[in-house]
Amino acid sequence: MKTLLKMLAICMMAGGLGVQSVYAEPLVIQEQGSFSAGGTIITAPGTFDAKKPLDSAGQTYHGDHASVFYQIPENPHKYPIVMLHGAGQSSRTWESTPDGREGFQNIFLRRGFSTYIVDQPRRGDAGRTTVEGTVTPKPDEQMWFNQFRVGVWPDYFKGVQFSHDKEALNQYFRQMTPNTGPFDVNVISDAMSAVVDKSGPAILFTHSQGGGPGWYTAMKNNKVKAIVAFEPGSGF
Repeated sequence: MKTLLKMLAICMMAGGLGVQSVYAEPLVIQEQGSFSAGGTIITAPGTFDAKKPLDSAGQTYHGDHASVFYQIPENPHKYPIVMLHGAGQSSRTWESTPDGREGFQNIFLRRGFSTYIVDQPRRGDAGRTTVEGTVTPKPDEQMWFNQFRVGVWPDYFKGVQFSHDKEALNQYFRQMTPNTGPFDVNVISDAMSAVVDKSGPAILFTHSQGGGPGWYTAMKNNKVKAIVAFEPGSGF
């Protein structure tokens, strides 16, 4: 409990950390890597013919898994932190801020927590969907500016911590990530449960649209020891 309360305090303070304080010490990593978790396998009817490699008959298709990048610091705390992004986002959400400051991934690594950052099924590095979808290049960036409460386009809210630098806004827009297939809370929570099976008992961070799948994951897997839900929502 003391560890969790300390971690929550760090969450509240993280937004106020300056670049100098964040980069003050080298970041020492004991282990890092990546893996896929969960998902399904589809097998096409028929028999595979090596002479017809473009014919799907008898071939398999692995999809609807989560994609995970993890880092383990020296002498880590008991519970790692698994981080799930929100709508229009990917694991990049947790890596760094649009203006170049360290994100929660490194902030918590520096404080002794192992981190597992996730791309949910049908998003980002986990884009191999088993359900057909269409990625349409629809202009929508002013909507995201408003949706994430940076301001009401083109004006920034007074006192907003989001940088007014044009390059920060450019980076923010370029990290938007489309769905390759339909959003499905059960598909996502099944994959997230598989992530926690691999990470071991963990604390789950969720943001926005990730809130719903996070609660479902905890109901499916008792290895979820706590949830920190930032602006939780779901079903959109």
